Amino acid sequence: MTFSDARSPTPSDSFPGLLALVTGGTPRSTGVYYDDSYDRTLFPPGSNCSGSPGTEVVYDDTVDLDSSTLFTGIDPKNLPLERDASGCRPVFPHAFVKVNTVFEVVKAAGRRSAWSDKHPAYDLVNGPSGKGVDELYTPEINSPIANGRTVQGIDLAGTLAKCDGTNSLPPRKVRVYNDCIPTQEAYDDVKVEAVLHWIRGEHADGSQWGPDGRPPAIFGTNFQAVSVAQKLPVGGYVDAEGTPSANLVGAIAHTDASIGRMVAALERSGLLDSTLIVVTAKHGQSPIDRTHLAMEGGRHAPVQTVRDPLDFIHAVDPDVDEVAFTNPNNGHSFATKGHVQTDAMAIVWLQDQSPANVSQVVAQLQANRKAMFADALPPDASLSQSITSGDALATIFGDKSDALAAAREPDVLIQPNAGVIYSASSKKIAEHGSATLDDTRVALLVSSPRLHASSVTQRVNTTQVAPTILQALGLDPRVLQSARAEGTRPLPGLWF
Repeated sequence: MTFSDARSPTPSDSFPGLLALVTGGTPRSTGVYYDDSYDRTLFPPGSNCSGSPGTEVVYDDTVDLDSSTLFTGIDPKNLPLERDASGCRPVFPHAFVKVNTVFEVVKAAGRRSAWSDKHPAYDLVNGPSGKGVDELYTPEINSPIANGRTVQGIDLAGTLAKCDGTNSLPPRKVRVYNDCIPTQEAYDDVKVEAVLHWIRGEHADGSQWGPDGRPPAIFGTNFQAVSVAQKLPVGGYVDAEGTPSANLVGAIAHTDASIGRMVAALERSGLLDSTLIVVTAKHGQSPIDRTHLAMEGGRHAPVQTVRDPLDFIHAVDPDVDEVAFTNPNNGHSFATKGHVQTDAMAIVWLQDQSPANVSQVVAQLQANRKAMFADALPPDASLSQSITSGDALATIFGDKSDALAAAREPDVLIQPNAGVIYSASSKKIAEHGSATLDDTRVALLVSSPRLHASSVTQRVNTTQVAPTILQALGLDPRVLQSARAEGTRPLPGLWF
């Protein structure tokens, strides 16, 4: 069954996008808005919880023990800190999530679970218990290709020679897997091999997993090649209708073949008839129509006069996003008096939430909408205003009388005009994060021999995947805390 009008949450980032799929909720209940966000009650890494609370919270390769190697872990010294009755302790990604995940529900039912993703920081899928996933396989996507060696029989380091500028950034700039389509496909292949091992009831590396040889009850992976081929200047789409470029066609075909390998392995193992397969995405990319691309100075944008919203915020609140603390462990800097996260949208967190400061910041942004290219709301956006704040924002994410909203809810969302990316990078022609259809409308296919082939045109949300998975496993979807809080129901038309 294909769902032709499936939407991911806003903001359309990887973290809220994946959590929608595994919790049944949006940032309103998960508390997770982006992989680079803000919390007004936490302290920056390395601070020993000293000073006033409030810090930028970053969960990417900067939390790694050693991001120069493909397989690494999380260094607690690189994590934000929480002060409670027991003292000052690091907040792991799983503890940052405020609701349970499908993996925890499956684990509580006595079944195995496994997941593969692109950073160790995807520990967040473990859920608050920290124990939802029996095997989490997270090769670091931002590790150097040259250090990749041969993994799962795949010569990762050798794929670097395939990056010739027609399928990558200029060769001199290729360093990590997502700089080049062939290296990204090889990276994805490593994770496909892990899935094939899980299907055989083995650990991700092929070693024996228990005496019974049972595969996990729930497992899966993300693919990155399509995203990379959408974003690199050598890829993308060739027209407004979404006709993919040759490089993007190749990435789609490679990913399709990888899914085919998994299906064939399920069939060989006699599991296909009892397996539900879900193919979807955490988010989309914008703009699809490259003629709309506008950036702060990227060479690939036809318009290069976009102003960063932070320029105008600083006119009122100069402390926002100023480097206020540097982690002595790895030299990474953190804003502690507010943060602005920019991609295809700008998300504004203020530490000073006094009515006067908030209203002045909003007024300054409203007065400079044209300079920020935020004066023509895209007609397909899930927001009703280019600059959303106050009650309109509370309607989406909750009233700030709630402790979670008070700690993490942004004060302003800036939805720029169609095609705008708040970046000066020359490495990309697309990005995500916005509320537009390009970013939030995603593919969604659910496959099982028990289903009748059909296309469902009614609008659905990716949050509905999580309760659908539990329903398919014979478990109660209402056990999901986000599903209960937000009234999320399983996808329509499915019976198991």
